[in-house]
Amino acid sequence: MSSPTDNPQRKDPAPLLAEALEPLTKPTVTTNLGGPVATAVQKYTDLARKAYEENNADENLEGFLWSAWQPIFDAAEKTPVDQQEGLVQFILELKKHDVTVKTKDSEGKEVEEVLEFEYDNKKHPIWKDLPTFGWEARERLHRVSAFAADSKEDRAQQNRLVWLFARLTGQVAKGINVECEVEVPGDFSLFGLWSCREVFEADQEGEGSKYIGADGELVQGANAELASRGIMQASLWINFAGEYLWRLSQANREVSENSGKPGTHFQASGWKGFNKERWAVWKRGFEKAQEWVVGEEAKEAVKMAVGVLGRLD
Repeated sequence: MSSPTDNPQRKDPAPLLAEALEPLTKPTVTTNLGGPVATAVQKYTDLARKAYEENNADENLEGFLWSAWQPIFDAAEKTPVDQQEGLVQFILELKKHDVTVKTKDSEGKEVEEVLEFEYDNKKHPIWKDLPTFGWEARERLHRVSAFAADSKEDRAQQNRLVWLFARLTGQVAKGINVECEVEVPGDFSLFGLWSCREVFEADQEGEGSKYIGADGELVQGANAELASRGIMQASLWINFAGEYLWRLSQANREVSENSGKPGTHFQASGWKGFNKERWAVWKRGFEKAQEWVVGEEAKEAVKMAVGVLGRLD
């Protein structure tokens, strides 16, 4: 992905976009989001159109999209989760809007068309498909492993970001039929799978296997505080998107390529995504984790997750 810094002549719109998002994270607007959300959506739409008009090229749009998503992630990282609902509602509303631009048809007549950005050999409408949002989200989330975040603030920022993706997924999922394998922008259930895989499947590719066994028990000699970091993030996925992850598991939803492969301990299972057997492993893991998890926030999150899991089954 290109960023505005790749082209020094391009003015970075990120500060203006960040300014538009700021009112959404104030405690006073949590129950009256309509106005601030509409204002932010309009600002994003106007600046997308401007980016196109300044230079009708995908490169310019790519740089703009990079600038558009970063302020959302920045805001999420520094905003307490009880003040993030405005960001979630903004993204949901943004998806409903197209950016229309004036162009000329083959006969030279001026027409309006929906602005699109092309990648993976497919054109994606802005904003309906949230183009490149998933790429940027994955890159941002994976900057630091949950288990390796050294400072308290790093961990807090990462947990807030996970909350945004989990909450957004839970909201988007309300309109998803799990029997239809259609990719829906804003669905980050795969992130939830990765989080639970690292924590409960003794996956040697991640940090979790150093601290937590495949049975959910604390590895002998492991630091319970470090182990609780990963449990905390996995809990957020269950607490705010668990019903959807459960539905995917009941439907045995497979995911593309190798993204849904099992953790090292379950390598022989042949799992390719969500399924009932895997869900049962995660459920047992959460139940066992209650015995050793430390820290009031993590304890409360795990307790809540166990409650959600119990109600779903």
